[in-house]
Amino acid sequence: MDFRKLTDYLNHLPGEGVPGLELAVWMDHQQVYRHRAGQVLGGETYWLFSVTKVLTMTVLMRLIEMGTLHLSDPVADYLPAFGRLSVRDGDLVRPARTVLTLEHLMAMQGGLDYDQDTSAIRQTLAETDGKADTVRLAQCFSKKLLLFDPGMGFRYSLCHDAAGACAVAATGKPLSVLARELVTEPLGIRDLTFHPDGNQLARLSPLYTLDQDGKTVPTENRRGGLADLPNYESGGGGLLGDVDSCMLLADALACGGVGRSGAHILTAKSIDNMRTNRQVGPSMEDFRRVRHKRGYGYGLGVRTLMDPSTSKSPVGEFGWDGAAGAWMMMDPKHRIAAFYAQHVLNMNRAYYEFHPAIRDLIYEGMGL
Repeated sequence: MDFRKLTDYLNHLPGEGVPGLELAVWMDHQQVYRHRAGQVLGGETYWLFSVTKVLTMTVLMRLIEMGTLHLSDPVADYLPAFGRLSVRDGDLVRPARTVLTLEHLMAMQGGLDYDQDTSAIRQTLAETDGKADTVRLAQCFSKKLLLFDPGMGFRYSLCHDAAGACAVAATGKPLSVLARELVTEPLGIRDLTFHPDGNQLARLSPLYTLDQDGKTVPTENRRGGLADLPNYESGGGGLLGDVDSCMLLADALACGGVGRSGAHILTAKSIDNMRTNRQVGPSMEDFRRVRHKRGYGYGLGVRTLMDPSTSKSPVGEFGWDGAAGAWMMMDPKHRIAAFYAQHVLNMNRAYYEFHPAIRDLIYEGMGL
């Protein structure tokens, strides 16, 4: 293996406005590459934002294996407020023509948006003095008109927050407890949490944002939105974690659901189901337009590579990223996992330029 090109590329990113970064690459439970650049010294924690979705989907897939949930379950079985949904259809408002299911939420086909400041949410927070829990707040999402009938489009949205709330309602356990019991504790993960302690917060990397002039400037170091509420656990963006913890999760998903600890968190069949593209027709057009994931489709909470001509990774490579530029990748064919951390909001280059380059240089360095 020769990772010199990859190292050179990572070392140039601080000059492109990334104050600090870290990348780890594992193959079959063993680390084959690790590099830090810029301000990162090692051991930092990060707000993972939408990388949270990978853990939430893993929890849901485990509950589906256990028979607690089913992809075809109507969401209203768990969140009754979703029993009567209306759709904005041009200038008209009409009842939804399809039943919203758990699979729709997991595949971002629920017709929701990412608005976290609706009148229903504000009213609920006022009634509870800001202490409403995950299930109660997720029910508020149903009060806004859907953008399309469930299953008839793709929209990156609060769908995974609602899906996480379904798991909470079905089990009577908080999402954090489900994640610990079903995933993180078996894998030996210590620093992947919705509720960081003092030590984890003391290690929190400074958070930056790209301003209107294209300059990287410090910003308030928090998750933002509903995720900052004390009793709300955002399945779509609430986690704090470090590189080592994220790698233990990514490695297990790349290795057939078996972690470095030897724990089995998912079957290979469930992982294949998770990374099977769900977008066809209009929803695939939506996905390509909104996310700009060239060569990818979208399965149950993860991108999944469909066109091998666009990447040096194989068909079926999958993962997701986060609002501050973190990126997770799993390749079951070669049992390769990678996690890249940076902490800069509004830096779109991370998704369209940095991540694809890092991905391809990993494979070039491994001679694959």
